[in-house]
Amino acid sequence: MTVFSPSDAALEGFRLTREHPVAILVWGLFYFLGVMVLGILMVIGLGPTFVSFVQSGGMESGDTAAFGQILEKAWPQFLLIVFLAVVLLSIVTTGVYRLVLRPHEPTPLKSHLKLGADEVRVTLTNLVMLLIGMLCLFAIAATAGLLAGGNARVVALFSLLLAGVMIWIGVRLSLAAPMTFGEGRLAIAASWRLTRGHFWRLLGMILLATIFYLVIWALVSVIAAVIITLGGGQEAITNFGSMSPVAFVALIATLFIQLVLPILQVMILHAPLAIAYRAIRQNDVVAD
Repeated sequence: MTVFSPSDAALEGFRLTREHPVAILVWGLFYFLGVMVLGILMVIGLGPTFVSFVQSGGMESGDTAAFGQILEKAWPQFLLIVFLAVVLLSIVTTGVYRLVLRPHEPTPLKSHLKLGADEVRVTLTNLVMLLIGMLCLFAIAATAGLLAGGNARVVALFSLLLAGVMIWIGVRLSLAAPMTFGEGRLAIAASWRLTRGHFWRLLGMILLATIFYLVIWALVSVIAAVIITLGGGQEAITNFGSMSPVAFVALIATLFIQLVLPILQVMILHAPLAIAYRAIRQNDVVAD
């Protein structure tokens, strides 16, 4: 019996965005302010060296060696910022799960955002998932170091094998966060059991949702570039001393896009997970 349609589930984020525009705006504002606070904390925590690094274009050039030296000296502050970033993202994703799984639960401004036990549990789950992901990446890096200088085909084959294992683990654990929210308990191991026999359907859903988001991101990026061009270019919309009315409108439109785009990403990528969890869980209950 078909538990859920990967294509229908992958489109759930678009449906929710259309039906709950107020929630999207509230989430966007909350997330935008949160990112601004994180940026300020990063500047304060990593110090003047990091500021000079950014001003010199180090982030754009991808100078990982220089960035690594900065983190080596300020790793406790960086870990704190990573933790706070996970908390911020977890609050928003919990809002998505609440919108799907408990749509009638009362929340401020009908935003489906809260700060409570659900958010704490989802944050803990996401931290564990982050740790698992980092361990997998470390294993790949260590293996690549051991195989360096070996037969190129063997290295490539082994790399593909490791990538496949990571994808398999990621998909099998993909419902951990929505299941944690839905059942009110940490459900990482339980999600592994829940996804047994649903790997390909879940993988298809995740791939479709990712493709949908990339299409939206590309479209919005083109629109933003056109708006900036019509406003006179990047310099014109950031020159507050002599900004024209057209440039001001372009600035507002650009800020709106920056406000909404990250939330669209969260909605498009996480709403399908909640739909899949609900469908598989209900099917298991019926089967029992």
